Amino acid sequence: MQLGIWEISRENSLSRRYYRRIHKTWHEVTSQKSSHVDEPDFICLLGYPGRTVVYDVVLPIALRKNTEREVLLGELSARLPVPLESVYWFYQICGNGRYRICAVHREEMDRLLECAQAHSLKFDMAIPAEFAHSPEEILRVVSGDHFAEHFRPIRCQGLKTLCLFLLAATIILSGITVLLRYQDFAQEHKRLTTISSSWEKLLHEERQQFAELSADNELLQELRSAKIDTPPVSPVLTQLTAALPKTMWVTNYSQNYDFADITLSASKDESGLYNQIGETENYTIVNLRKNRGYNDTISFSIKLKLKH
Repeated sequence: MQLGIWEISRENSLSRRYYRRIHKTWHEVTSQKSSHVDEPDFICLLGYPGRTVVYDVVLPIALRKNTEREVLLGELSARLPVPLESVYWFYQICGNGRYRICAVHREEMDRLLECAQAHSLKFDMAIPAEFAHSPEEILRVVSGDHFAEHFRPIRCQGLKTLCLFLLAATIILSGITVLLRYQDFAQEHKRLTTISSSWEKLLHEERQQFAELSADNELLQELRSAKIDTPPVSPVLTQLTAALPKTMWVTNYSQNYDFADITLSASKDESGLYNQIGETENYTIVNLRKNRGYNDTISFSIKLKLKH
């Protein structure tokens, strides 16, 4: 770690010192090497303002860290002969519950800050020289007030510039990636929209065809129920029963437009049944099957094609 110190003497002369910590020991960097010193991790402004008071305070060791500042501010307020608003204040942690509290009149501290601004100095904290006997003491000082932000040094400017450049490059590349992805999405969306439109058109046509077929089917069912142009049953049965031998009789008859299914029962086998029934002006024989059942009963299944 490196510590930089700007010191403004009582005569307003300015000096600069650098310290480097090596193995927990602080070493001052000589002025001959100061041009090669890296940027300090912490820069402190030391001054010798007038109207400054210092108090040593002992607090319980068990004091919580988050209440430390409020307790010390109360201790300082009880000891100050002037209002608390008229001073800048600091405290130093000495260990084992011991603290040093310092208060500087605002006019005195403002003159020190004006001198620092005249020299365009940048620092992290400005403290009275009473707290600056060693680098360790400086780093243990806590400022109770905040100084203007324009006094703070700008560190790692190169890295910050690089980070900003990388951030800008990332944003640009991300924008290009998003744009390309959006173009791909737009093309894919257009293709899917075209497919969806064609499917909607086909679905509409299919629904129209289905509606037409449904209407035709309803009409067909009405025509079937009306049995228009269906051959009459009576002539078919009259001719068929007339041609049957006396040992046979009709047990079942069903007709479906141009075809009729007939079941005949017989008391004995009739080998010449096909020729006996024959073909008439009302029907033709499609097929004829003979079946033997229980107790040698005989039945014939006949399919006829009816003529109009």
